Amino acid sequence: MLGCVLLCCGGALAAEGRAPPSEADFLGDLPVVLSVSRLAQPLDETPGAVTVLDRETIRRSGAREVAELLRLVPGFVVSHVESGARPVASYHADYDAITRHLQVLVDGRPLYSSLLVGTANNGLMGIVLEDVERIEVLRGSNSAALGANAFLGVVNIVTRHAADTRGGLLALNVGQDGVRDGTARIGWGDERAAFRLTAARRADGGFGNLHDDKRVEQLHLRGDLRLAPADELLLAAGHADYRWGLPDTPPREESWRNGYVNLQWQRQLGASDSFKLGLLFDEERYDDFYPRLAADGVSRRAELEAQHTFAAGDAWRFVWGGQYRHEQVVSRDLFAGDPDQRFHLWRIFGNAEWKPHPRWVVNAGGLWERHGIVGAGTAPRLMVHFHALPGHTLRAGATTAYKQPTLFELRADWRYNGVPHVLARGGAGAERIDAREIGYLGEFRALNLGVDLRVFREHVRDLLRFWRPCGGCANDVVNKDPNVQRGWETQLRWQPLADTQFLLNYARLRLEPDTTSTSDADRYRAPPRVATLAWFQQLPAGYDFSLIHYAVGEYFHIRNSDRIPAFAQTDLRLARQFRVGATRAELALTLRAAGGGHVDFVERGLPEIYLGRRAHLGLRLEF
Repeated sequence: MLGCVLLCCGGALAAEGRAPPSEADFLGDLPVVLSVSRLAQPLDETPGAVTVLDRETIRRSGAREVAELLRLVPGFVVSHVESGARPVASYHADYDAITRHLQVLVDGRPLYSSLLVGTANNGLMGIVLEDVERIEVLRGSNSAALGANAFLGVVNIVTRHAADTRGGLLALNVGQDGVRDGTARIGWGDERAAFRLTAARRADGGFGNLHDDKRVEQLHLRGDLRLAPADELLLAAGHADYRWGLPDTPPREESWRNGYVNLQWQRQLGASDSFKLGLLFDEERYDDFYPRLAADGVSRRAELEAQHTFAAGDAWRFVWGGQYRHEQVVSRDLFAGDPDQRFHLWRIFGNAEWKPHPRWVVNAGGLWERHGIVGAGTAPRLMVHFHALPGHTLRAGATTAYKQPTLFELRADWRYNGVPHVLARGGAGAERIDAREIGYLGEFRALNLGVDLRVFREHVRDLLRFWRPCGGCANDVVNKDPNVQRGWETQLRWQPLADTQFLLNYARLRLEPDTTSTSDADRYRAPPRVATLAWFQQLPAGYDFSLIHYAVGEYFHIRNSDRIPAFAQTDLRLARQFRVGATRAELALTLRAAGGGHVDFVERGLPEIYLGRRAHLGLRLEF
């Protein structure tokens, strides 16, 4: 059937007199990414496997959340935990109810929570997709460049330059299950000083059988200023308010609020010599969280970072710098003995890129970090690239990464009716992973086909978990036994016709827990297979069609969940772009789970989460 569709599309293109795609149409220049070594590098020279989701792919996906977009990245599992109000995107092993092993950045601002156990899920909710330029996803550890939270990978979200969003935008999205989204944006200024103000609200009623409605309200300001010919300043500030229902008895609502100010000044010292200084203030607050146990609180984070990039001749490029961070959590619920907890962190990082021959690229670097409570640690990395033929690159290397425990995991004194529920006895140490990988990046120009292959072995040690030392004791936070995860993943990008593009992702993962474990929940805490097929098709008369088919093998999402059966989901989108005078417009219909719904999460004692068919209609106006 797919072949018939391709033939029909090809006939339509021929009828309109359009030529088949050229190499430039398909390949062009390889994307340049910034989030792997802190040096701007093309994909075939970055020390790791990277998937780039550009603005066009984001629009054509029909996604309402960042988590939905990550289905387009090999190895990611996207589902919901406890309710439809909390989408979760996880990469590789030891999946749990939170995304705590990924470093998620927005214009350099980390999104992880300082409260509880360090989730990035809530921060991901405070993203307006209409403002995103691209998303770079590093599939692999990167503590060597970005520190402790880059344990399994990095999701780097880059928003659009304010000068590129001058004018106005209105976007509305309405549909089944209470989908009511709205975005309003205004941009002004010139090339020397440009600003953007975006207000957005996203809401839906969750799943039909649960009390799991949600609403996310946010306001973001970005300014890009050229202070002098060699000086640029990025100013970003914003606020997000996220409220969601949980299907408890009686039903209840939780909330999370976040405010931030992010400043980045960069001076160009020469053609390949620059200095960058960043300053960040971030505050988050939980309200009505775990009302029976009580877990309200506020956290504050301040960061100061400096970075210097320079070259030494044609063969060498360097980046080095340092960061200071102060984190504070205030909660009478989580820390009954001393509600005001804080720590300081210092780090020094560096990376050297060496090109001894046009065919060879060597990246060597690492990071030294000192945590005010846990102590010091290092994260080295070495990666070697060999350009075997034009458009064909082999990569091999190794790195070590770690995840520091949060203040809650180190010092929790969480009580219920005066009785400790979690009592951290101070024995928690950093989680560690030793990763080895080989990779291949190929461009078959005659076929307009791109191939990205990664084969990995990741030895995970000392993962943190709750542990009850005796029947009547409070839970402690301890490091558990190690496991090894092996596998491979690939992404194929094929453009057989000028207006036709296919994306195929496939990942295989095998977990090998410690030899004393016989639990299926340990062996299947990640699905053995994850696959995505995406088809993006431009049609005549301004129409645009997208299909995303996503399939996941059976697995346990968290230790106390039941086995989640294998499922598949197919989403469809049909859009038409047109103009009303000078206003650019797009009307789009998106149908999620077009082929039928599936069980998304099962946990003993909670209602089954069933993701069903849902349609929503979107209108976008730019003027």
